[in-house]
Amino acid sequence: MLDKPLRSIVLISGLFLYALTSYGHSSFPDVVEHLIKKSSIPKESISISVQKISRGNLPTSKYVASEILDWQENKPMNPASTMKLVTSLAAMEMLGPQYRWKTDLFTNGQMQGDTLKGDLLLKGSGDPKLIPEEISKLFSNLKALGIKKISGDLIFDRTAYEKPQKESSFSDGETQRSYNASPDALLFAFNSLSFQFLPNSDNDLVVIKQTPRLADLKIDNNLKVIANPFCVDWKKDIQMSLEKQPNGSWLATFNGAYPSGCKNATWNIVASDIDSFLSQSVIAAWEDVGGVWIKTPIVKSGHLNNSFKPIMTHFGIPLYESVKDINKFSNNVMAKQLFLTISLEKTGKASNTENSEKIVREWLKKSNLDMPELVIENGSGLSRIERISSKHLNDILVLGLNSNSKSYYTESLPIAGVDGTMKHRLLDKIKKYLPNKKENDLLKANTQELPAALQKYGAYIKTGSLMDVRSISGYVISRTGQVYAITSFINHPNAHSGRNIHDALLAWLLDDGPNN
Repeated sequence: MLDKPLRSIVLISGLFLYALTSYGHSSFPDVVEHLIKKSSIPKESISISVQKISRGNLPTSKYVASEILDWQENKPMNPASTMKLVTSLAAMEMLGPQYRWKTDLFTNGQMQGDTLKGDLLLKGSGDPKLIPEEISKLFSNLKALGIKKISGDLIFDRTAYEKPQKESSFSDGETQRSYNASPDALLFAFNSLSFQFLPNSDNDLVVIKQTPRLADLKIDNNLKVIANPFCVDWKKDIQMSLEKQPNGSWLATFNGAYPSGCKNATWNIVASDIDSFLSQSVIAAWEDVGGVWIKTPIVKSGHLNNSFKPIMTHFGIPLYESVKDINKFSNNVMAKQLFLTISLEKTGKASNTENSEKIVREWLKKSNLDMPELVIENGSGLSRIERISSKHLNDILVLGLNSNSKSYYTESLPIAGVDGTMKHRLLDKIKKYLPNKKENDLLKANTQELPAALQKYGAYIKTGSLMDVRSISGYVISRTGQVYAITSFINHPNAHSGRNIHDALLAWLLDDGPNN
């Protein structure tokens, strides 16, 4: 039996070992520690997981991760838009990067000469990028079949989605902001109008153009150009409204002052009536390719039945192209559409978010990833209830490097100082730590097995932000070609001041901080 002093030593040693295994590598770089204190964000509101990525020498060796820095890495946190990394990888792995959405045309009528006499039914499958160019292709192909005129009504079939998919947990009151567009099995142009402002150099007027074109939309433009060389917060002196009129037309009204320093600017707004927005766009699209409506069609909601026969199928852009938009530009509604597509395709039934979450969990389990804390409401991160730990989101990053979709997945990430939501971040840090010739040789040697998108020095980072959330997740390739996976969440009312903390973490990795 151990005597009392020896038992005390053993107990203390055990507690020390427990502390090490519980908190791991929790020492922050000095600059990060300083910025956390300066931000007034308590450490309890921060979760960080930094891992070094490596693989064996055999071609079949998988990438594995070893912990470099971890702080509350197992704590469930709101990830904001970094949740898109889970949705996009799951979709590409289960559906294939080349998957294409379908938009089908049917009719209950028949051709008489060059006229289609009967109703036109559009059945959607949730294509997230059914934009004006795609609708134009669809109707150009319809016209190529010999149809020049349509005498009938428009029927929209949205039954690919089980019910209107409106989240219960997130509402900031900004219903007309484009990031708040709701999923729609026949989503067209993100259900948003885009107004482009072009000041006329010959006078003090502003030219306003809009896409998509609606068949019956008028713009009441009362904007005046004022002398102001800056194009910052340019919307603050402009009052804008978009209203559907009693006769079914749309009226966009602009009043106020436009700064001369804005050579061009864009204002996106979500349409309140999705059926009217879609029908006015479809009517205009058919006219724009030279088609004729014998009479203005009545718009109806319906579903495909035996009275309709197929005319044609339009295939949208490949899934991997949509994933690039989703991750680089953090497109929320596209991510929601993609999430719903998972259950639509895997069950063959009308989709809903509950089934999509279940299928994603099953996919993770097959990939040997157990994430009991995971909560996915809509797959976009625009949610108050979505949760994941920083450690498990890093596991997704490692899984991405070992996946069949690794090239497309890594290409979809914003590149610091180059594009997407990271375009204006870390510009000074990237220049400061540019590799010299010796380091560049090491970089090439260390990254030659990586997907092409990651074979260059830089930070490839998905960002996320909500009112009380700031997050980053992605890969950093250091000046000597060391590969790091990093995920960090800040969940706190002062989260807006956490950007410097995240940028300091990324700069530390760019400079090979763990190895210095």
